[in-house]
Amino acid sequence: MVSMQDVWVLPAMTVEFYGDSDIGRVRRVNEDSFRLIPERDTVVVCDGMGGHAAGEIASHRAVETVTAYLMRGREVAPAPKIDGEVPSIPAEAEDLVWAVRLANRRVFQTAQDQKQTRGMGTTLVAVRFGADRAVICHVGDSRAYLLRDGQFEQLTTDHSLVAELLAQKEITPEQARTFPDRNIITRALGTRPVVAVDMTVLPTQGDDWFLLCSDGLCGLVDDDEMQAIVMRHPDDPQAALTALIETANRAGGHDNITVAIARVRDGKTPGTSPRQSLTIPETDDDTAAVEQKIIEALFRPGLSNSDLPDDDTDKIPIRPENR
Repeated sequence: MVSMQDVWVLPAMTVEFYGDSDIGRVRRVNEDSFRLIPERDTVVVCDGMGGHAAGEIASHRAVETVTAYLMRGREVAPAPKIDGEVPSIPAEAEDLVWAVRLANRRVFQTAQDQKQTRGMGTTLVAVRFGADRAVICHVGDSRAYLLRDGQFEQLTTDHSLVAELLAQKEITPEQARTFPDRNIITRALGTRPVVAVDMTVLPTQGDDWFLLCSDGLCGLVDDDEMQAIVMRHPDDPQAALTALIETANRAGGHDNITVAIARVRDGKTPGTSPRQSLTIPETDDDTAAVEQKIIEALFRPGLSNSDLPDDDTDKIPIRPENR
């Protein structure tokens, strides 16, 4: 297990960042990755997929790319504005969307370049904070939740077959828990050269808890139990993380388990920005060329990675017997 904690002060609030990742009780490799990026008010969680540890590579590439773009993208490889594609969105949201797009293209490129990683991909969920608001971007079935004033709300909608069948009322919530194809996701990073990104912008207030997780947690621990665990540790997010992971392991631990919490400490007055949810559409050919140039600039030979936060997830190298 890896445990990380950081604290960052924004102009209107203080945000504490915490994260844990555990291999679980069944898997040989941890294919989840997460990164706390307090310098850019962001945390990101990815859940890799693909045989022979390729999912580990996909999730690592994704968090690395998001981190690199947020840390130095405007200086090294500024992206054009998204305005015109979608309604006007805040600058911090625009940067996060670009970071996710770039992560998708880099994972896809890696999958095409290496035989052992063909077909790999990863989910992604990230939250980034502005002065009085939070931006959540996600692709796949990793989730973001908000605990506010005793109410626990799922902020993301799974890109999965089960979620689509539930929305169409073809199965019930009870049937969904044991549905044989419940692990099939309908959107992921890296499986195609372009991807649509779901985004939510919402105001923050003091003592908000934003909880991000891979399905190694939410697939085994239901929302009510997650809420109860977090509320038993109102002043200790790290203890809440540990308890959540232990609960998932007691329930079988059949997948890697990654949890991150961003806790808003100050700023008791709620933010005034309206809640906004939308899907940023897939990029066109012209934008794809821009993405490629930005990636080449961010990871060009000789560019130091010393300004990037360390990877927060334990890694197991790919060996010949894993291929």
